Amino acid sequence: MDPEEKVSSEVPPQEEPQEPQEPQEHLRGPKSEEASELTPQAKIALAGAFGSMFCTVGFVNAFGVFETYYAENQLANEKETDIAWIGAINVFCIFAGSVFTGPLLDLSGPEAMLWLGSLGVVFSLMMTSLCKELYQFILAQGILLGISMAFIVTPMIAIISKHFNKKRAAAVGMVIAGSSLGGVIWPVVVHELLDSSNVGFGWTMRIVGFIMLPILGISSLSGRQPAPKSPPAPSSASSAGSDPEPAVKEEQPPAKPKLDLSVVKKPELQLSCAGFFIIYFGMFSPFFYTTAYAVDKGFSSNLSFYSISIINGASFFGRIIPGIIADRYGKFNLCILATMFSGIIAFCWTKVTSVAGLVIFSAAYGFCSGACAAQIATPTTVGTVIGIVMGSCSLSSMAGTVISGELGQKYGFFSLSMYAGASLLLGSVILLAAKFAQNRRLAAIV
Repeated sequence: MDPEEKVSSEVPPQEEPQEPQEPQEHLRGPKSEEASELTPQAKIALAGAFGSMFCTVGFVNAFGVFETYYAENQLANEKETDIAWIGAINVFCIFAGSVFTGPLLDLSGPEAMLWLGSLGVVFSLMMTSLCKELYQFILAQGILLGISMAFIVTPMIAIISKHFNKKRAAAVGMVIAGSSLGGVIWPVVVHELLDSSNVGFGWTMRIVGFIMLPILGISSLSGRQPAPKSPPAPSSASSAGSDPEPAVKEEQPPAKPKLDLSVVKKPELQLSCAGFFIIYFGMFSPFFYTTAYAVDKGFSSNLSFYSISIINGASFFGRIIPGIIADRYGKFNLCILATMFSGIIAFCWTKVTSVAGLVIFSAAYGFCSGACAAQIATPTTVGTVIGIVMGSCSLSSMAGTVISGELGQKYGFFSLSMYAGASLLLGSVILLAAKFAQNRRLAAIV
């Protein structure tokens, strides 16, 4: 027992008013720490990050609508695989750009990047509204839009990771759920606008830009890193007998942030990058080609179109619910299980032959593929680690989209389901190795 506790136990009953000071220290446990994370600033940042994901990755999830429209209108003379390069390059730029925006966040903060990215997204949409040739779409909707989104996606995820520690997986899951909600709403909005004879393609893109402008503006204002924690104030007993000079020494300018690349040498990060590199070869295949599979099987056009919304709708819950569970049972553990189940579901893709089967498959894959969260970084290296992990997925996510299209056209959807399932299962095995690099016990919470 601490000496101070012995003294307090021997105090006469008349001095009981001093006792309330004791429980305050005992209350400093995990629950109080979790409650302290839910500051007003953290809540505002969480809402802003959700909106930014809705406008960025959520909009990318609607590319299937554009691909179909381009093939029937502006780019009717181009091959579908060539049109797919627009979306593939877009995804590549988002992931590859994170290699630079992640470390830049740790060095300089998010403010300038968020405003630059938000303006770039709106500008690229306005330029896309004027495009008529394939190279123009690649430049505007592929490269410019992808780079602009990279200045938003990684900083926003990293900011939330710095605000939350105990509930990090749940918070990040809620943020990324914004992309799932965008994947539900944006395809419907774009589809309805393009079908309207009074709107047309040009004004469809401009309307989308005008909708995103206030959302991204608010997100940029709310995207702030948590204030550095001040050292605890000295107690009255210690301050009474101390010299006043040490209080002056505490007022020192904060040290300039330095880029810490030592985390790159960690085996768990290297294995995680390798695992996600393999996973993203097949991760997006059901997202991009479930609609084409439904059409090929003779399902109604409306059901085929809304199958992608079902996948994104299920992934909305698949990001939030497992994120809450991951904070309790381990982020790596849940990510590995979710990836394994996603691979198994992808193997069952071509067994879907009914409307009910299509709905169940879309919901199951969407839920499992959304449940992926891992934690390797420290608060000062969050941006760097997220940037490195996302950058490792850049080439595989771009190549995977094109490979999936070629497999589906030349060899049918059975080969596509085997390809997607194999990449997911192999990636989950590598993630399991990354878990063992942190803790060799199978049941360890990692």
